Amino acid sequence: MNGAAAELRRYRELGREGGLAAGLGAVLAGLDVAGVAPGGVAVLPTAVLAGQVGAGQVEAGQVEAGQVEAGQVEVLPHPFAGLEGLSLVRFAARSAGAGTGAGLTGRYAAALAAVRIGVLSRMVDAAVARLEARRFGGLPLIERQLVGGALADVVTEIEVAAAAAAHGDMPAEAAWAQHERLTEAGWATTRLFGAEGYLIDHPVRSLHLSALTADLWLPRPSATEGVR
Repeated sequence: MNGAAAELRRYRELGREGGLAAGLGAVLAGLDVAGVAPGGVAVLPTAVLAGQVGAGQVEAGQVEAGQVEAGQVEVLPHPFAGLEGLSLVRFAARSAGAGTGAGLTGRYAAALAAVRIGVLSRMVDAAVARLEARRFGGLPLIERQLVGGALADVVTEIEVAAAAAAHGDMPAEAAWAQHERLTEAGWATTRLFGAEGYLIDHPVRSLHLSALTADLWLPRPSATEGVR
Protein backbone atom coordinates (compact mmCIF):
# COMPACT_ATOMS: atom_id res chain seq x y z
CA MET A 1 0.00 0.00 0.00
CA ASN A 2 1.54 3.35 -1.07
CA GLY A 3 1.61 6.43 1.14
CA ALA A 4 -1.43 8.12 -0.42
CA ALA A 5 -3.53 4.97 -0.16
CA ALA A 6 -2.51 4.47 3.46
CA GLU A 7 -3.42 8.07 4.24
CA LEU A 8 -6.87 7.69 2.68
CA ARG A 9 -7.39 4.48 4.62
CA ARG A 10 -6.57 6.39 7.81
CA TYR A 11 -9.17 9.03 6.97
CA ARG A 12 -11.72 6.34 6.20
CA GLU A 13 -11.12 4.57 9.51
CA LEU A 14 -11.23 7.88 11.34
CA GLY A 15 -14.63 8.62 9.84
CA ARG A 16 -15.89 5.15 10.64
CA GLU A 17 -14.60 4.89 14.20
CA GLY A 18 -14.30 8.52 15.29
CA GLY A 19 -17.20 10.02 13.39
CA LEU A 20 -17.59 12.95 11.04
CA ALA A 21 -16.27 15.56 13.48
CA ALA A 22 -12.99 13.72 14.03
CA GLY A 23 -12.55 13.05 10.33
CA LEU A 24 -13.36 16.59 9.27
CA GLY A 25 -10.95 17.92 11.88
CA ALA A 26 -8.17 15.82 10.36
CA VAL A 27 -8.97 17.00 6.83
CA LEU A 28 -8.89 20.66 7.85
CA ALA A 29 -5.81 20.40 10.05
CA GLY A 30 -3.29 23.12 9.25
CA LEU A 31 -5.60 25.07 6.95
CA ASP A 32 -6.82 28.64 7.33
CA VAL A 33 -10.42 27.49 7.42
CA ALA A 34 -11.90 30.98 7.05
CA GLY A 35 -9.72 31.61 4.02
CA VAL A 36 -10.39 28.24 2.37
CA ALA A 37 -14.17 27.92 2.83
CA PRO A 38 -15.81 28.64 -0.53
CA GLY A 39 -18.76 30.44 1.06
CA GLY A 40 -19.53 32.46 4.11
CA VAL A 41 -21.00 29.44 5.93
CA ALA A 42 -19.31 26.14 6.77
CA VAL A 43 -19.41 23.12 9.09
CA LEU A 44 -16.63 22.88 11.67
CA PRO A 45 -15.86 20.47 14.50
CA THR A 46 -17.19 22.21 17.60
CA ALA A 47 -13.94 21.49 19.44
CA VAL A 48 -11.95 23.86 17.22
CA LEU A 49 -13.93 26.96 18.09
CA ALA A 50 -12.04 29.50 20.15
CA GLY A 51 -11.90 28.79 23.86
CA GLN A 52 -12.89 25.13 23.53
CA VAL A 53 -9.51 23.67 22.58
CA GLY A 54 -6.44 24.98 24.37
CA ALA A 55 -2.75 24.49 23.81
CA GLY A 56 -1.72 20.96 24.70
CA GLN A 57 -5.28 19.66 24.43
CA VAL A 58 -5.27 18.95 20.72
CA GLU A 59 -5.17 15.26 19.89
CA ALA A 60 -3.96 13.71 16.65
CA GLY A 61 -6.46 14.30 13.87
CA GLN A 62 -7.94 17.50 15.29
CA VAL A 63 -7.62 20.98 13.90
CA GLU A 64 -5.00 23.00 15.76
CA ALA A 65 -6.06 25.35 18.54
CA GLY A 66 -6.12 28.94 17.36
CA GLN A 67 -7.10 27.97 13.83
CA VAL A 68 -10.40 29.70 14.46
CA GLU A 69 -9.96 32.96 16.32
CA ALA A 70 -12.40 34.74 18.62
CA GLY A 71 -14.77 36.93 16.64
CA GLN A 72 -13.98 35.16 13.38
CA VAL A 73 -17.15 33.08 13.33
CA GLU A 74 -20.75 33.21 14.43
CA VAL A 75 -22.30 29.89 15.42
CA LEU A 76 -25.62 29.42 13.64
CA PRO A 77 -28.53 27.35 14.95
CA HIS A 78 -28.80 23.81 13.64
CA PRO A 79 -31.21 21.17 14.96
CA PHE A 80 -28.68 18.38 15.44
CA ALA A 81 -25.16 19.37 14.39
CA GLY A 82 -24.14 19.66 18.04
CA LEU A 83 -25.16 16.06 18.67
CA GLU A 84 -22.37 15.01 16.29
CA GLY A 85 -19.78 17.38 17.73
CA LEU A 86 -20.18 19.83 14.84
CA SER A 87 -21.17 23.46 14.48
CA LEU A 88 -22.65 25.37 11.57
CA VAL A 89 -20.80 28.68 11.44
CA ARG A 90 -20.79 31.92 9.50
CA PHE A 91 -17.40 33.53 8.95
CA ALA A 92 -16.92 37.23 9.54
CA ALA A 93 -16.99 39.23 6.32
CA ARG A 94 -13.75 38.85 4.40
CA SER A 95 -11.75 41.95 3.63
CA ALA A 96 -12.91 43.99 0.70
CA GLY A 97 -11.88 42.41 -2.58
CA ALA A 98 -10.76 39.18 -0.94
CA GLY A 99 -13.45 37.18 -2.71
CA THR A 100 -14.47 33.72 -1.61
CA GLY A 101 -12.31 30.83 -0.50
CA ALA A 102 -11.15 28.29 -3.06
CA GLY A 103 -12.65 25.31 -1.23
CA LEU A 104 -11.33 21.77 -0.90
CA THR A 105 -10.18 19.97 -4.04
CA GLY A 106 -7.48 17.48 -4.94
CA ARG A 107 -6.13 15.48 -2.02
CA TYR A 108 -8.27 17.42 0.45
CA ALA A 109 -11.48 16.56 -1.40
CA ALA A 110 -10.30 12.93 -1.60
CA ALA A 111 -9.60 12.93 2.14
CA LEU A 112 -13.06 14.29 2.89
CA ALA A 113 -14.54 11.62 0.61
CA ALA A 114 -12.65 8.94 2.54
CA VAL A 115 -14.04 10.29 5.82
CA ARG A 116 -17.56 10.29 4.38
CA ILE A 117 -17.11 6.71 3.14
CA GLY A 118 -16.15 5.69 6.66
CA VAL A 119 -19.20 7.41 8.16
CA LEU A 120 -21.45 5.86 5.50
CA SER A 121 -19.97 2.38 5.96
CA ARG A 122 -20.75 2.49 9.66
CA MET A 123 -24.37 3.44 8.96
CA VAL A 124 -24.69 0.70 6.33
CA ASP A 125 -23.57 -1.85 8.92
CA ALA A 126 -26.19 -0.48 11.32
CA ALA A 127 -28.83 -0.72 8.59
CA VAL A 128 -27.88 -4.35 7.87
CA ALA A 129 -28.24 -5.21 11.57
CA ARG A 130 -31.66 -3.56 11.65
CA LEU A 131 -32.88 -5.30 8.49
CA GLU A 132 -31.69 -8.68 9.71
CA ALA A 133 -33.50 -8.25 13.02
CA ARG A 134 -36.82 -7.04 11.62
CA ARG A 135 -39.21 -9.46 10.01
CA PHE A 136 -42.15 -9.07 7.66
CA GLY A 137 -44.26 -11.94 6.42
CA GLY A 138 -42.05 -14.38 8.29
CA LEU A 139 -38.84 -13.28 6.59
CA PRO A 140 -36.11 -10.87 7.69
CA LEU A 141 -36.49 -7.57 5.84
CA ILE A 142 -33.02 -7.95 4.38
CA GLU A 143 -34.22 -10.98 2.41
CA ARG A 144 -36.88 -8.93 0.64
CA GLN A 145 -35.84 -8.41 -2.95
CA LEU A 146 -36.37 -4.65 -3.06
CA VAL A 147 -34.63 -4.10 0.26
CA GLY A 148 -31.71 -6.33 -0.64
CA GLY A 149 -31.38 -4.62 -3.99
CA ALA A 150 -31.34 -1.16 -2.41
CA LEU A 151 -28.67 -2.28 0.02
CA ALA A 152 -26.56 -3.77 -2.77
CA ASP A 153 -26.77 -0.49 -4.67
CA VAL A 154 -25.43 1.42 -1.67
CA VAL A 155 -22.54 -1.01 -1.22
CA THR A 156 -21.70 -0.63 -4.91
CA GLU A 157 -21.67 3.16 -4.59
CA ILE A 158 -19.28 2.91 -1.64
CA GLU A 159 -16.93 0.73 -3.66
CA VAL A 160 -17.06 3.10 -6.63
CA ALA A 161 -16.43 6.12 -4.40
CA ALA A 162 -13.54 4.38 -2.66
CA ALA A 163 -11.95 3.56 -6.02
CA ALA A 164 -12.34 7.18 -7.15
CA ALA A 165 -10.86 8.50 -3.90
CA ALA A 166 -7.81 6.31 -4.44
CA HIS A 167 -6.82 8.57 -7.33
CA GLY A 168 -6.29 11.33 -4.78
CA ASP A 169 -5.52 14.54 -6.64
CA MET A 170 -8.58 14.67 -8.92
CA PRO A 171 -10.03 17.72 -10.72
CA ALA A 172 -12.69 19.73 -8.90
CA GLU A 173 -15.42 18.52 -11.26
CA ALA A 174 -14.59 14.86 -10.63
CA ALA A 175 -14.43 15.43 -6.88
CA TRP A 176 -17.83 17.11 -6.92
CA ALA A 177 -19.34 14.18 -8.85
CA GLN A 178 -17.79 11.71 -6.43
CA HIS A 179 -19.24 13.51 -3.43
CA GLU A 180 -22.64 13.78 -5.09
CA ARG A 181 -22.68 9.99 -5.44
CA LEU A 182 -21.82 9.65 -1.75
CA THR A 183 -24.67 11.99 -0.89
CA GLU A 184 -27.12 9.95 -2.94
CA ALA A 185 -25.85 6.76 -1.28
CA GLY A 186 -26.40 8.45 2.08
CA TRP A 187 -30.03 9.25 1.30
CA ALA A 188 -30.56 5.66 0.13
CA THR A 189 -29.06 4.38 3.38
CA THR A 190 -31.29 6.71 5.40
CA ARG A 191 -34.34 5.19 3.75
CA LEU A 192 -33.25 1.73 4.91
CA PHE A 193 -33.99 2.84 8.47
CA GLY A 194 -37.59 3.67 7.65
CA ALA A 195 -39.18 6.41 9.73
CA GLU A 196 -36.36 6.10 12.28
CA GLY A 197 -33.96 7.62 9.78
CA TYR A 198 -35.71 10.98 10.05
CA LEU A 199 -35.54 11.31 13.83
CA ILE A 200 -33.06 13.79 15.29
CA ASP A 201 -31.84 11.35 17.93
CA HIS A 202 -30.98 8.62 15.41
CA PRO A 203 -27.28 8.17 14.47
CA VAL A 204 -28.15 8.32 10.77
CA ARG A 205 -28.24 12.09 11.25
CA SER A 206 -24.50 11.86 10.55
CA LEU A 207 -25.32 11.22 6.89
CA HIS A 208 -27.38 14.41 6.67
CA LEU A 209 -24.46 16.32 8.16
CA SER A 210 -22.02 14.54 5.85
CA ALA A 211 -23.93 15.83 2.83
CA LEU A 212 -24.11 19.34 4.29
CA THR A 213 -20.38 19.33 5.03
CA ALA A 214 -19.47 18.40 1.45
CA ASP A 215 -21.90 20.95 0.05
CA LEU A 216 -20.33 23.76 2.08
CA TRP A 217 -16.65 22.84 1.73
CA LEU A 218 -16.39 21.84 -1.93
CA PRO A 219 -16.31 24.43 -4.71
CA ARG A 220 -19.05 24.14 -7.30
CA PRO A 221 -17.83 22.57 -10.58
CA SER A 222 -17.85 25.94 -12.32
CA ALA A 223 -15.58 27.44 -9.66
CA THR A 224 -11.83 27.63 -9.99
CA GLU A 225 -9.60 24.91 -8.58
CA GLY A 226 -9.31 25.07 -4.79
CA VAL A 227 -6.90 23.92 -2.10
CA ARG A 228 -5.07 20.85 -3.37
